[in-house]
Amino acid sequence: MATITFQNVEEEHIRKIFLEVLNQFDALNGYKIILKQRRVKGTTMQAQPVIRLANLFGGPDTYKVKLAEYVRDSESIKVADLPKDVLKGWFAHELGHVVDYAPHSTFHMISYGLKYVFSDSFKKAVEHRADEIAIEAGFHQEILATKHYVFNHDLINDNYKNQMKKYYMSIADVEMCVKEKVPLEPTTQEI
Repeated sequence: MATITFQNVEEEHIRKIFLEVLNQFDALNGYKIILKQRRVKGTTMQAQPVIRLANLFGGPDTYKVKLAEYVRDSESIKVADLPKDVLKGWFAHELGHVVDYAPHSTFHMISYGLKYVFSDSFKKAVEHRADEIAIEAGFHQEILATKHYVFNHDLINDNYKNQMKKYYMSIADVEMCVKEKVPLEPTTQEI
């Protein structure tokens, strides 16, 4: 089982939902996961490895999931008030990132992060892969619920919706991914 640390997460139901989701990711057994609620620049949630120079050529064993108090660009939609299936889908996506990161060395994760920042095609492939991993872990309906919520909520900023459309799987992509049991857009780059 993964070792969990909660930092600044005061809402008990957020902790409970995170643990429910994490329990379906057997690939994360043995890792340390930190869920930290704090201001997150430019997004609602963000998963990252905890980089330690002592582990430069070994793999990270600790990952941090940052959780904003409000949905990006909103001062009225609290993450704590999101419907349960939406929050589960969001957590499943972030833990999909962690599963994707886990086989890589710390050194490789540094180049991975740089490619993510500077390559739109790499970023799109990474975001699609996180959804695919979440779907494979059994979160198809929750990923759909999250996408419906983001794309259809009147109080979510259009800039955020446009970023989601540019980099993340669409609702149709998620539905087709499950029906076909294969990714819609196979990645051509090594992630």
